[in-house]
Amino acid sequence: MTRNTDKELLLSVGAKIRLLRKKRGMSLKDLSYAIGMEPSNLSVIENGKSNPQLLTYAKIASALDSSLKELFNFPFDFKEMALAPSEYKPRKHV
Repeated sequence: MTRNTDKELLLSVGAKIRLLRKKRGMSLKDLSYAIGMEPSNLSVIENGKSNPQLLTYAKIASALDSSLKELFNFPFDFKEMALAPSEYKPRKHV
């Protein structure tokens, strides 16, 4: 099945982070501590409910002894994504 929506992309990358974290024997708390983030914020990322900055993904990859390429290595049709209506609504920063 092709996943081509904002929501599916965030869910897929979050699931990949969780998979790599568990493969490395790290708890949510271990990884969040390693990247300087609250566990609750990392949980939101793993559950696909947040669209973190590139630097956050880079820190996560580094703490998992991984790469950005590996974080995004899952079936996803990025070309189709441009055709799908946007579902992600960024938070307004005050």
